[in-house]
Amino acid sequence: AVPTPETAPIQPEYPYALSKYLGECSVLHWAKVYGLAAVSIRMFNVYGPRVRTTGVYGAVFGVFLAQKLHGKPFTVVGNGTQRRDFVYVTDVTRAFLAAAESPHTGEIFNLGAGNPQSINRLVELIGGPVVRVPARPGEPDCTWADISKITGMLGWKPEVSFDEGVARMVEHLEDWRGAPLWTPEAIALATKSWFEHLSRSSS
Repeated sequence: AVPTPETAPIQPEYPYALSKYLGECSVLHWAKVYGLAAVSIRMFNVYGPRVRTTGVYGAVFGVFLAQKLHGKPFTVVGNGTQRRDFVYVTDVTRAFLAAAESPHTGEIFNLGAGNPQSINRLVELIGGPVVRVPARPGEPDCTWADISKITGMLGWKPEVSFDEGVARMVEHLEDWRGAPLWTPEAIALATKSWFEHLSRSSS
């Protein structure tokens, strides 16, 4: 079934979420029209080796690990109590394989650990000083994947705990030697238009 605006977890003022939802609708619509086998897997906060570090939406792991490597403070957005449903990349690949090999089609699966972790907890596990940067308008306080469907239909469940996953990342800290080094000033410049437009739309 194609998702409806009533059932999709969308924040209309947040263009990133909306664009992902529209892409999902397109795929499932054309799969239904042409009789193609397709499912949508809604990945939450995926992390692991070679995680993306660039761009305004750059993953927090790449940002923090580069900062730790260079002896710089972690740029924590807001008060750091916001939580994200982090899921390790090997668990993600197992989920994709399970979906590809299953007979199910036209389904939507949430893919996360089902156990949100705060940014402050991530900082605690990596270890290092912190500098605060302004909270960004439109970002959710918590992302939390209901993984009961993917667990029930595909028999998948996460195997790598958050503590274990973070430890694996820190073990390979040198991999982030060439990653961009984000500072509060660089973040302010990169997100300037975000604050201008989203702050105005939510006021």
